This record gives sequence, structure tokens and C-alpha cells, in this order.
Amino acid sequence: MSVIEDLVQETEKCINCGFCESVCPTLPSKNYRAIYGARGRVFISKESLKEVKSHGRITLNIEDSIFSCLECYSCYYVCPAGVNPGRVSQMMRNVINRDPSRRKPVAEMIVSLIMKYGNPLGIREKMCSWAREIDFDDSSDTILYTGNMYQLMPYSSFLSKIEAKLNEKTIENMARLIKRKPGILKIIAIPDKIMMERMEKILLDIAFLLKSSGIKFRYLGKDEPYSGAFLYELGYLEEFIEYGKYIRDLFISKNVKNIITIDPHTHEAFKVLYPMYVDNFNFRVFYYLELVNIPLKKMDENLVYHQPCHFTMHEDFDIPSKFIGSIGNVILPERNGKSNFCCGGPAELLYPKLANSISMVRFKQLKEKNGNRIVTACPICFTNLSKDSTVFDIAELIYQNYSKKY
Repeated sequence: MSVIEDLVQETEKCINCGFCESVCPTLPSKNYRAIYGARGRVFISKESLKEVKSHGRITLNIEDSIFSCLECYSCYYVCPAGVNPGRVSQMMRNVINRDPSRRKPVAEMIVSLIMKYGNPLGIREKMCSWAREIDFDDSSDTILYTGNMYQLMPYSSFLSKIEAKLNEKTIENMARLIKRKPGILKIIAIPDKIMMERMEKILLDIAFLLKSSGIKFRYLGKDEPYSGAFLYELGYLEEFIEYGKYIRDLFISKNVKNIITIDPHTHEAFKVLYPMYVDNFNFRVFYYLELVNIPLKKMDENLVYHQPCHFTMHEDFDIPSKFIGSIGNVILPERNGKSNFCCGGPAELLYPKLANSISMVRFKQLKEKNGNRIVTACPICFTNLSKDSTVFDIAELIYQNYSKKY
């Protein structure tokens, strides 16, 4: 079935009930403008498909509506007709991207850098400094794969702050310039130093926890590419498949058999998406907490857990909450599980103001539970929700409470 046929089938199921709008995070942050809600996205997708069928192209101005979707899938789990507006938005991005004149310049810049350098900012060589003093087992066929995600956050946070201060036209012109002259980004991409130190410490914590659990692994260092998740999320399916083949061939050449992932976006890409789209992507994929087995010190502490959407959208991946429960009392916000409320992070690349608005809503929801700390299991969630000093990555929490350290 083609993408167009799949879209027609999905959108035609909509009965226009509006249940999806009751849970859509972007709708209130966009002052309840209908096109920025789940139902609105399905409706304009349906109308756009009619245009494609009759005129061969889309004339409606739908890009901001479709690309601002967070793909958290909360809408899908309340829909009585089984429509998945998040999936509709993802597929519509692919349709929009078929017309080069309608592509988002910032997305084009990011895709170009990934395909050329194996990194969304073209700074792959800067991603491995955290591991300088770690003794890896270079004979192992298991790799610790960071996917560059934690390392990228200090850069993306800085760039998003700049982007939020500029008008859209200036941002688009800068993106076009950087696409032509990517070396510019290496000059202006300055990481948040404090955040970089913390992210590198989190990576060290993860490596320590695995080593303490008796896991032998190596690290590809400068050869480690970004996962490619943004390619899929931005609707560049053909590029995602091509990039997946590159990763597959690289891993085969490096004699990789097992992959340890450390974030939800990368885990989904390697565990679910690449095996679906890339032939012979036959690696065993583990999320690192599936392998961590260490004694933990129990604390009398209330820990509010923000579940990453990519751990709830396909299946209930509950391992992080089990670790949190081994340390303190797990508290979930009202919006959790299949009705989870996104941190806003997926909008950060293209719509930083929207991402910040949504993250503030989620942060307030988490703070209302009056826990001692807020715990995340995703570098994007961690970055977007770090509004005060009570927010921690789960690796930090586990490392701090590893009983044999005391």
C-alpha cells in the first residue's frame, strides 16, 4: 500500500467526534486554533489528499499544522474510530516533502547535515569527548550506542534560544545559508557549558551502571553516527531508509552484533523502524536498563516520573518506572501511559516557542504532584522539562542510589 493510499484509508475513518482534541498538547498552546489540533490535522490532510488526486499537488497552507504535531499518539488512544492523527501527520510530512518548494528550510538543513556528516549539526567529531577515560572492551561485539542524543542537547538548547528571538524569515534564510555552507554552524553552534558537563556526566553514569552489572561493551567513538530518528520524524522516509542502510553496513563492517541504546527515540528507530524498512537490519537491540542489575538503596522519597512518549506510544515499556520504584515512591501525573502529555520536545527543532509553551504546561502538571524530584528517561524530555533543580535523568538517580558505592 502506498503512503497516499494509507493516508486515505486512515483519514476516511474519522467520524469528526473531537475526542482527540481533548488530549492534544498543541491545541491549547496554539489558542485552540482548530488546525493545530489532532482533528484539524486529519481534516486538512483529507482535503489535501483530494487536491493531490484532482490537481496532483497541494495548494493549501498546511505545513505548520502538520509539522507542529508532536506524534505523541495520545489522540489515537482516545479515538473511538481507531484513527491515528499522529501517524496521519507523519505520513503527510512525507507527502509535503515530495514538493521541494514546500519543504521546511530548517528541516532541509538538518536532513542535509545528517546525510552528509552523520550528525544533525555536522559536529560528529565532538560527540565522543565524554568517553576519553573509559576502558572499553574492544573485542566485544556489543556496542554502547549513544546516538549522539545526550551530547546534542546542549547545542540544540543554545540554538533554540537564538531561534526563539528571530523572525521566521531570518531563520529560514540562515538555514538555507548553512545548508550551502555547513561550516558556519560549527562556528555558531556553541553548547551550553553547564548542560554539556551534566550530559557528559549522565553518559558516564550509564557506562558505569553497565560495567557494574558485568556487561562488556565497546564504543565506536568518532565513528558513531547519529541514529537518523529525525529523518523519520520529519517525514523524510526515503532518506531514513538510505541512512539506515548506511548504519547497517557500518555496524556489519565493525562486527557489531548487539546494540545498547540509551534513549527512547533511538531505541524505537533501531528496535522498531529500521527492521521494518531496512533489509537485514538484524541486530539485537537492548535499552540499557534492560541490562542493568545492581543493588539500589531505598529512599523515603516521592519521585514524579514523566514517561517518554516513545516508551508509551507502541507498548508499555515500563522498565524505568520499576527502577524508580526500587529507589523511592513512584508518582505518575494525571496524564500518563496511553494518555501521556508530551514534553513538547519534538517541536523544538522547528517551533521552539511552541515547544517551550507545551513544556511549561507539562512541568506544571508534574510539579502539582508535590514530589521531591521529577525523573525523566529521555534527553529531550530532560532538556525541555529542566525548569528548576528538581529534574533528574533516571541514570543520575540510579547512579546516586547504587548501594555498593556507599
